[in-house]
Amino acid sequence: MLFMLTPEIKTNLILKEIGIKRYSLRSQDKQSNQKSLHFYKKGHILALLDKPYENFVSEQRDLLCAIFSSTEIDTGEEIFQTIKYSSRNDLNNEFKNMNDIKMIINFGNNSCNFDFEHEQVDSPKLSLLLANKDLKKELWIKIKNKLNI
Repeated sequence: MLFMLTPEIKTNLILKEIGIKRYSLRSQDKQSNQKSLHFYKKGHILALLDKPYENFVSEQRDLLCAIFSSTEIDTGEEIFQTIKYSSRNDLNNEFKNMNDIKMIINFGNNSCNFDFEHEQVDSPKLSLLLANKDLKKELWIKIKNKLNI
């Protein structure tokens, strides 16, 4: 009886001989119940983002800075960070040091399910705002009404 090696078996044997595993086992993530919240804070404004600030292109970062500067309450320290949390208490502990926040802008679809005590404005993603001037105008009207500018 002749055994014929299939290309897949040959590949696995060759890779095994040179010390490369073709398949690796998945590690069990013990923190799988944790969620991530990305934010950018400057001055008295906190922006909840749909992805980390570092992942935005320069046009999106410039737009975010322009939105913040239009409020005239953006003077202060600039922080961008990703928070890992599993409960409301975790989020509360992270945000308790940010008692100077006057407005929160929620960009995109963030599902943090946290009730902030501050004025909150929901906005489309920054990429959508860049593409549509009408969405920018709607956002500005919401911000203007919340801050009484």
